[in-house]
Amino acid sequence: MNDGIFGIAVLATIATICSLVSHLFIKKFVIAVFVSGLLSASVFHLAAYLNLGPLDPFYLFAAFASFLISCAISTITGCLILKRTNS
Repeated sequence: MNDGIFGIAVLATIATICSLVSHLFIKKFVIAVFVSGLLSASVFHLAAYLNLGPLDPFYLFAAFASFLISCAISTITGCLILKRTNS
C-alpha cells in the first residue's frame, strides 16, 4: 500500500468518525455537514503535519480537496442516519 492510498484511507476514516459525531450532536443537516468537513479536514492535516513535518506549497489546495471529500462523506453518512431514524 503506497502513501496515497494510505492517506485516502486515513481521510475517509477520520471523516466518517467526525461525521457520525457531528450528525449525532448537531440536528441541522447542513450545519452538521460543514462542521464535520471542517473538523475532519483540520484533524487530517494536523495528523499529516505531525507525521510528515512541514507542509508543501500546495497545502491550501489539498485542504480544500480534503474538505470537499469530507463533506461528501458526511453527506452520505448523514443521509444514512436520517434514513435509519425515519424508518
